[in-house]
Amino acid sequence: MTKNFQAFLKVDDSKYRDKYIVIAKGKVVGKGKDIEKLLGRAKKKFPDEIPLVAKIPKEEVLVL
Repeated sequence: MTKNFQAFLKVDDSKYRDKYIVIAKGKVVGKGKDIEKLLGRAKKKFPDEIPLVAKIPKEEVLVL
């Protein structure tokens, strides 16, 4: 399991509802609604890292 995925499993998702998050080097390094801007910033800050990107759903989303 990667360091970024382990960090994702520990994220307090209540802070990021209905937003994208970018995790690099085991930390959340970006959050927002525009995934392209977030990835651009992450690639500039961490050019050698493959970031993990996730969309945190609204609370009322139910996945079965």
